[in-house]
Order: sequence, then structure tokens, then C-alpha cells
Amino acid sequence: MVRPLSRPGAASLRPQLDALFRDCLAVGEAARGWFDGPCRAWRAALPPDAALAVGIESLGVTARLLALMNWLLHADHQGQPRHLRPLVVDDPLPLPADHPLTGSQGHAIAVASRQLLARAAALSALHGASGDHLQDMR
Repeated sequence: MVRPLSRPGAASLRPQLDALFRDCLAVGEAARGWFDGPCRAWRAALPPDAALAVGIESLGVTARLLALMNWLLHADHQGQPRHLRPLVVDDPLPLPADHPLTGSQGHAIAVASRQLLARAAALSALHGASGDHLQDMR
């Protein structure tokens, strides 16, 4: 579920950044538990093309979570930031309905990683620095 965002001028961005951080860690733990746990044996029994698709999505989840964590931990976002740095990532494509992960715990994790990235991108767009502020943030 994508949480609602506060509007510009809100008292503090810290609670939203902290919530994103906690949610990112929770999805990361779920991903590690699934992809490094039950998914291994399950994936080994899949046909090669399906196993490859699952492996690629596992890497995609990791890449999305790392990109989000990198953005969250940027020095400009520490303390009580007034503006957020741009989040520069490509929008991930949705998983096709016939993806091997459909119906598995891995599917929920893949969707959650996409939702987290969308939340961060929306927060960044809503509270992004203007051109003048970006110069000061570098």
C-alpha cells in the first residue's frame, strides 16, 4: 500500500523519511528471507527460462532497495531537511501477469519494492529543491 504524503510546507519531512527507511528495511528482510530461503529450492525446480526470470527479479528488488537506501541516507536528508534531493531512477516495469513469481511471496516483495520506490519518487517530487537550492545542496 502506498502511504499518503504530506503537502509542501508540512512541519517535518523526518517522519516520512523515517517511515520509508523502516519500510525499506522490512521489505529487504522479507526479500532476503524469501529469495535466499524457500525460493532457492522452488526456483531450482523451475524450467530454465522461468528460473532466470525469478533470478533477474530478485536482482531488481535488490537494486531498487539499494537505490532507495542510498537516496534516504544522503547527507542532505539527515536531521530536519527542508528539501529533498531528486530521486533519479527508472520506473520499473510491472511484473507481467504470467511471471513465475505470480502468486508467490516473492511477487508481494517485488510489488512492495516498486511501491517503496514510487513513494520516495513522489516525496522527492513534492518536496524537491528548486534549482537555486540544488546548487546549495551540492
